[in-house]
Amino acid sequence: MDDAPPPTPVTTPQPPRRWPWWLLVIVLMALIALAAWQWRQTGLAVRNAFSLVHRQSSQIAALQGAIDHLQQDRIGLGHRLDDADAANRSLRQELEDLRGRTRTLEDAVAALSEARNGGDRSLRLDEAGFLLRMAKERYDLFHDAAGSLDATHLAAKALAGIGDPAYAPLQSDVQAAVAALEALKASDREHQLDTLTALRAQVWTLPKASPTPTPGVSLGWLDRVGQALAGLVRIRRINRTPLGGADGELLRRLLAMDLANAQSALLAWDGQGYADSLQSASSLIHRHFDMAAPACRAFAQKMATLRPLPTTPLPQVDAALTELNRVRALEALRTSVVPGAKSRQAHPR
Repeated sequence: MDDAPPPTPVTTPQPPRRWPWWLLVIVLMALIALAAWQWRQTGLAVRNAFSLVHRQSSQIAALQGAIDHLQQDRIGLGHRLDDADAANRSLRQELEDLRGRTRTLEDAVAALSEARNGGDRSLRLDEAGFLLRMAKERYDLFHDAAGSLDATHLAAKALAGIGDPAYAPLQSDVQAAVAALEALKASDREHQLDTLTALRAQVWTLPKASPTPTPGVSLGWLDRVGQALAGLVRIRRINRTPLGGADGELLRRLLAMDLANAQSALLAWDGQGYADSLQSASSLIHRHFDMAAPACRAFAQKMATLRPLPTTPLPQVDAALTELNRVRALEALRTSVVPGAKSRQAHPR
């Protein structure tokens, strides 16, 4: 085998590439269009810049005018503040003068109020004293608990307008007198008068007791002798009115008279006469009227509801009057001492 090299292939030379002329024309036209567009954009930017500069110049001029106007306003405001400061100083001085006058006026009003309160207290104390004395006299003379209660209520109202704590004991005593009068139940007397009036109207309907003795009841020796000698001799006592044989008309008149006496004693607040009249009427109805009848039993039960008159005094009113006199004496002493103290303060040594 021989080592001969392989044969070299034969290549034919190619002609050189050439750009077409129309491509160069296109590139040049594109460059010219780009330059024109860039020039136009630059012109627009310049015109916009000039317009922006013009607007900013106008705004700056407007701002300068506003600043000048604000400067003038500031100067005017400064003048106004100076005027307001001067007016404030004048008002402050007038306010100080007004405060001094107000303090003087307050002192005068306080003095006037103190004098008025003192006069009002004196008038209230006088009114309360008059009412308490009237309440005491009405109860002592007429035992009119209702009138005394009204007068004491008015005295309590008169003292209620005094707000000084120094008068609290007096107000407490007056309230105790009101409570004591209310405890008497002043309306009971009117109720008892109405009850007695109704009883007097019922007297004429009460049946008289039968003269025959009740079976099973033992007779006394005087009654037995009277029955034995009834046809021959009439025996009677000479030291008392014979009511055993009295007719019903007379007994009813006597009972009505006892009830009328009880009414008179009640109006006069005669406790003993009232009790005696009620006792006489009760004894009369139980001895000479038929207690088995419903009318008599109802009559006796209604009479049992009548209570005796209260005879207890009212020391509370006296205590209130004593406290009132003490308070008035202290008030008079205070009014006589305070002016002297004020005169000593006004003219010190």
